[in-house]
Amino acid sequence: MTAQTNNGQSMKTRTFILILIATFLASCGSTPTPPPKPSASTTEKYTVRPRPTPVPNNEFNPATVDINVVEQWLNDAKDMEPEESAELLLRSAEVLLREGELARADDVVGELIPPELSSEQALRLAIIRARVQRGHAEFAQALAQLSDPLIESAVLEAPVRRQMQYSQLRASLYEIEGDYLAAARERIFIDPMLSPGQQPTNREAIWASLMQIPTDMLVKHINSASNKDYIGWLELASIAKDNQNNIEAQVQQRDAWLRNWPRHPAHDSLPGGLDKLNDLIVERADQVALILPVTGRLAAYGKAIRDGFFAAYYETLNQGGSVPQINQYDSNATDINTLYQKVLNSGNKLVIGPLQKENLSALVASHPSAMNVPTLALNRIDGNKFPNGLYQFGLNPEDEAEQIAEIAMSKGYTRALILTPEGSWGQKVAAAFAQRWQTLNGKIVASQTFDASKNNYSEKIKSILQIDKSQQRLQRLQQIIGLRPNYEPYRRSDIDFIFLLARPNEGRAIKPLLAYHYAGDIPVYATSHIYRGSNSPSKDQDINGIRFIDIPWIFDDKSQIRKDINAGIPSSAGYQRMYALGVDSFRLHLRLNQLRNGASGQVFGETGTLTLNDLGQIERELALAEIQEGRAVVNPTRSANQNPSNDF
Repeated sequence: MTAQTNNGQSMKTRTFILILIATFLASCGSTPTPPPKPSASTTEKYTVRPRPTPVPNNEFNPATVDINVVEQWLNDAKDMEPEESAELLLRSAEVLLREGELARADDVVGELIPPELSSEQALRLAIIRARVQRGHAEFAQALAQLSDPLIESAVLEAPVRRQMQYSQLRASLYEIEGDYLAAARERIFIDPMLSPGQQPTNREAIWASLMQIPTDMLVKHINSASNKDYIGWLELASIAKDNQNNIEAQVQQRDAWLRNWPRHPAHDSLPGGLDKLNDLIVERADQVALILPVTGRLAAYGKAIRDGFFAAYYETLNQGGSVPQINQYDSNATDINTLYQKVLNSGNKLVIGPLQKENLSALVASHPSAMNVPTLALNRIDGNKFPNGLYQFGLNPEDEAEQIAEIAMSKGYTRALILTPEGSWGQKVAAAFAQRWQTLNGKIVASQTFDASKNNYSEKIKSILQIDKSQQRLQRLQQIIGLRPNYEPYRRSDIDFIFLLARPNEGRAIKPLLAYHYAGDIPVYATSHIYRGSNSPSKDQDINGIRFIDIPWIFDDKSQIRKDINAGIPSSAGYQRMYALGVDSFRLHLRLNQLRNGASGQVFGETGTLTLNDLGQIERELALAEIQEGRAVVNPTRSANQNPSNDF
């Protein structure tokens, strides 16, 4: 009896301890592991479909319905036959989506099964669910909904408005996923169905998608396509992106396209400033001053920019293009304002430089209203008003931080954690990211700095992820129950992604530590500083999975001008981005007036897709890449370009 009593008491004690542990852990919260999102490669491929004969638009339009009628529909649906009931449920969900009630819309149609519906109802159901998934940032799943063979077949018989709704939704999802070619195809497909008032906006979207695609990929798809409108768009896009340093050659290609495509949708309203190329030739400067530091502490950078500039110069000359007379000046030879006046007295019609911020500030102070001649400075200074005729062009990390904020928001993220190095540089870049992120209505849940010299990465990461708090709770539990439970610490659960500013060695230390501290599943986006600019698989394995942005020059191993520089200059490896800045400074001086055309006046450079803001500053859109198996892989159009035979 004594043994049984002791055993019973022991059982009760263990039961009490287990209940106590469960209660304690429940009160602490937990971090459930979400199911993994399908990768872009698992998304259904774009399926070619013939353009259908438009069906009269006589279907239900949720925009005309009062929200108050939804409750009555839902009650009525309970007593109806399946087909009529499904119709009311679909209508209710469509109205709820209009009001932004995603969760309830999803719940209303939760029991509907596509094969049991009419083809038109199955299509509407797929669109509803895809819109809900898009609202929850489940983009690949939304594309899978719309790519089901049953749904693609139903589109062929759908009313015009439904076809357009379907294609516009799918195009927006392709754009988010970086499959810009598929997005353009969707919009090209519906363009003939749109009204004349709708077509300009649609064509702007077509052009914007095509401008994200590398020239060689555009050419590849031209040779595999059969749809005429599509081929014409691809040819025109390749012309816009090619010959950035040779306007005459670009004009010849454009004029040939106009002759070959007299009935193309873009013929009478050429996008991207292609209609203004002749003006650039007429306005081109015949004498240009190049002001760079070729002595002093910045001489290596100045010489690298100079070498890139003249590489582009001779490339143009060898291709038969016109080039101006170039006069070189050392910015360290004398006072910058004295030098600038000398440049003007020598008859220069355009100035490229200076590079140093202090020199640029001095020039602006001496010319508060306007520069004497157009001046393309190779740096940027703070301010909200600058003289007319001044263009500021530099490789500012703040620009990269702002672009990452925009990319992250487009992916559906809302909560960011910031990791940056200590010091003014990290503080400035973090502030640029934070300002842009909050302007986009994003939330910063936490921010942390690290000191590479102290090697305090683990300590800082552990603290910002609140692993130490989880361990403290474990210690308190041990004190309460007198036992060490089977318990694994966990991180905070309120982070959608991490913005990381780090150099290569810092990134290689930080990324494994994120995994060690239970944050390996959090997406990490970084600036170009994370990547040295050349493949180093054995070292960069440690930053696998990090997404970062960088200039196109870094990823274009086939570029002849880059090959020539690297072959001719022994110390070229450490100055790749300066060479690219030099190449683009030559190309830009030809096209400054093109940039004034706003978003349509893009220049496709080695440092990014270049546009001009209201302050006269040249902004860069960089290429997005990901480290995979230790190598940088450019992300855009990844899934679209694997099978060009699918073009329509």
